Amino acid sequence: MDERTYRRDAFISYSHQQDVPLAEALQRGLHRLARPWTRRQIVSVFRDTTSLAAASDLGAAILHELGQSRYFVYIASPAAAQSRWVRAEIEFWLEHRPMDHFLIAVSDGTIAWDPDAGDWDWSRTTCLPDVLRRKFAKEPLWVDLTAIRKAERYSLRDAPFRDTVAALLARIRGLSKDEVDSEDLRQRRTAVRMLRGAVTTLSFLLVTSLIAGLFAWQQRNEALARARTSASLALAARALEMAATDPRRAAQYALYSYETEPTGEAAQALARAVAANDKVSQHMQGGNGAVADWRGAGSIPATKVAVSRDGSTMAYYSAFDPDEKGVGDRHVHLYDIRAHKPLTIIDGEDWPNSGGPLELSADGRLLAKAVWPNRIELWGVPEGRLLRTIAAGNPDGLPNAQMGFRAFALSPDGRRLAAAFHSMPVGDDVRITVWDTGTGTPVSEGRAATVWAELAFRDANELVYVDGGARTVRTLAQDGSAWSEPRELAGYPTTEARENGVRLTILSRDGDMAYVAGDDGWVMRAKDGDTDELWDLAGGRRLAAVPMGDIRMTDLPRDNNAMVVGDTKRGVALYDAALRQRRVLGSFAFPALSISTSGDGTWVAAGTQDGAVSLFSTASLQGGVDVPNDDRIKADELTPDKHLAFRSKEGGTDLWSVTEAGVQRLGHINTSVVRDKTTNDSVIANGDGTRVVVEKAGTLTLWDPKTGLQIGPPVTDSPVNLPLYFLPDGIHLVGAGNGAVTVTDTRTWKVVQELPGTSGAGDITFSGDRTTLVIGDTREVTVFRVSKGNRLKKVRKTAAVMKGSPVVSRRGDKVATIDGDNRITILDVASGRVVQSSAVAIKGGQRSIVFNGDARFVVQVVGTGRDATFQFWDAQTGESRGTWAVETQVVGDKDTVEMFTASEGGILTFGADGSLMRRTIDIAAWRQVLCKLVADPLPGPEYDRYLKGLDVSLPCGRHAEA
Repeated sequence: MDERTYRRDAFISYSHQQDVPLAEALQRGLHRLARPWTRRQIVSVFRDTTSLAAASDLGAAILHELGQSRYFVYIASPAAAQSRWVRAEIEFWLEHRPMDHFLIAVSDGTIAWDPDAGDWDWSRTTCLPDVLRRKFAKEPLWVDLTAIRKAERYSLRDAPFRDTVAALLARIRGLSKDEVDSEDLRQRRTAVRMLRGAVTTLSFLLVTSLIAGLFAWQQRNEALARARTSASLALAARALEMAATDPRRAAQYALYSYETEPTGEAAQALARAVAANDKVSQHMQGGNGAVADWRGAGSIPATKVAVSRDGSTMAYYSAFDPDEKGVGDRHVHLYDIRAHKPLTIIDGEDWPNSGGPLELSADGRLLAKAVWPNRIELWGVPEGRLLRTIAAGNPDGLPNAQMGFRAFALSPDGRRLAAAFHSMPVGDDVRITVWDTGTGTPVSEGRAATVWAELAFRDANELVYVDGGARTVRTLAQDGSAWSEPRELAGYPTTEARENGVRLTILSRDGDMAYVAGDDGWVMRAKDGDTDELWDLAGGRRLAAVPMGDIRMTDLPRDNNAMVVGDTKRGVALYDAALRQRRVLGSFAFPALSISTSGDGTWVAAGTQDGAVSLFSTASLQGGVDVPNDDRIKADELTPDKHLAFRSKEGGTDLWSVTEAGVQRLGHINTSVVRDKTTNDSVIANGDGTRVVVEKAGTLTLWDPKTGLQIGPPVTDSPVNLPLYFLPDGIHLVGAGNGAVTVTDTRTWKVVQELPGTSGAGDITFSGDRTTLVIGDTREVTVFRVSKGNRLKKVRKTAAVMKGSPVVSRRGDKVATIDGDNRITILDVASGRVVQSSAVAIKGGQRSIVFNGDARFVVQVVGTGRDATFQFWDAQTGESRGTWAVETQVVGDKDTVEMFTASEGGILTFGADGSLMRRTIDIAAWRQVLCKLVADPLPGPEYDRYLKGLDVSLPCGRHAEA
């Protein structure tokens, strides 16, 4: 092809994983440097995402442009060297174009020329693909951009970047670098002269054009605002459309929708995307559906799973692996949890028939796998390479029943491996050996007290040895060789055989917790009173017990002692430290054989008897988060404001505060508070829980819940017969009585304010921050705010019809009611604007409603049982903004949840099962969760489709490089 027929002066090839900003800056710099001020550009540089129109075959289009280019500019990096697209572009150039037009700009890695060999020094060069071996007759032009890329200084005003661009441009234009610099300086001087002349002319026109310019600017801003709103609505619609089929892309569209313009539709898209991505799970392989045909030394085929402590990596294998082609073809699958994609499959030696230990290091970079007989393979996960094989004792002559490992543990740093195993010549004994994983040599060897040994490493790489037969705990320091003296576990269930069954200890991976359970043989012959037990080994005490067999296979998250993950015979569920079931993660056709969790319990992997393998996330915004309620307070024990709970007993009343953090004991008062069909005593507490007022039969008393004692004498002549709440100072009490609403100083019991016009006060409520009081009836709504001197000042009175008891947002900026038809009316306090819900929840709609924390939504529970949902209403417009499934806390078909707002603004729900949960209905939290799932920018074509011409920032900030 003749030089005059080339369409492009240069073609830029680069890694899309890390060098997009650098490639953009380099293309822009080559276009602008030494450019006449009257021309847009004098060289044409191709970059795929900016120079191509839509094409059905992008690969062919790129190669076509490559063939039309005079120079090849390769932005070199290890990532680019591994890219199959970059490799294809280089191979095309090698076949069709001369290498003296091949230019290199190094962004990462190393590069070195070996003049003696006349080629690159491939022992030191990491940023070039191997297809460039022996392709250069002499060292080509290359420039170093590594420091520029790290500093992200991509302006032509920055000297290092400008010099690099000038060096490349000089070669492309056939000039010297000095000639390029001189031309750039000349063009700049010409531009300055022309600018000065233009400034003189424009100054004359400035005054007359200023008014027109301001008007045009206003018009432009209005048009831009309309364009942003339209783009936000389009992105929200796309997110809602994609939620069912591609939740990850739906999250991306929803984030961009809200970033473009925070419309109600954008908020709805965020809610839908959160629900679609909730409890993200991956079913690695389905179950076989039967295990009866399995034959071997073990009665159950092997399936094992492992999750790294940091939640980055999962490993699993199964005798029912669909990828295996025959006997001896044993695969271990590796999975990148954070990227939601498979890693390499490693092929090792056969594992024991019933499976053997499988464990990952804390960072997921080292895998330890037991193989037959009594050996351990250590694999490097990133490279999928076998590092070494360690032999555990001498298995020759051992019966099959004694083959395999009794216990197995890998230290958090991956440097130590410990195992308990049988070995000849004395096969009945169990040995405990610790190896250095770097060398494979033993660093400690000894014998277990009994065969019931379990092992685990603590954070400081201290080894814990629990012997269920001897009921003792011993430790071995990280660099030690001698075990500590045994510490007896008083009352610990003895691990022993019984009628073909055994009692097993399942140890947490830090060795501080243990679950003691019976296996199938034991459970089948369980006696009355037999239990499975959860133990705190550090404290030497039993935490909880359940009937034997209720929870089968378990795992105890290393960093979350409040969580237990267990098999429910046909599924995997979460339990609290009292072994109460909180949530079912998934169901299976067969019981689980293996369960593994990340350190914080966020990720749970499970493998079943028939080979099904699944990964679950316990993080659930839609499902809610359990909050402590150790005393099992029920919804009917709450006061009307839902912030206080009481339980009377002989000798007084116990009090609890109810907050987002859970139910916390406030104290006790030495008087009984009764609320039943005949008696309706009242009790309220101030914000910090230091003062409690009780009203009984018209008499007021003040109490200190810390001591339980009464403060001062009772008050019988107060105009307050219904205490409502304390003002923020914790001293002044708002109450109703004698036909008015009053403010009373509880230090003197004197009324300091009587609100005018409240003699016929109807429903009265207040905001979570205690600064706003709302009085509503069928004719009008009146709003008061706390002002100086702890007095209430009227700030809004509206004649809007708001039927039903008012609900106030946490900061008192909005008020809502719901009428008998379940239609919701919403008042904006600042503007006085009133809107109604666009529809009504006809079936099963509850009369109780709440605002979420930022008052963007009014939330209503609709339906019962498994059909129960949270209905979101836009507090600005009254439009429906979608629903979330209640999911948890409903047991029977008629069950629902009791919903209320905590004083901090979060939404709490009491369930029919007695549980208390916090529901995160908050846009900031939704965005944070979605950004963890998909932080990368919208692809170029999609951005241009929806946002071209609009300046929209990356919703999640600068995304992490792949």
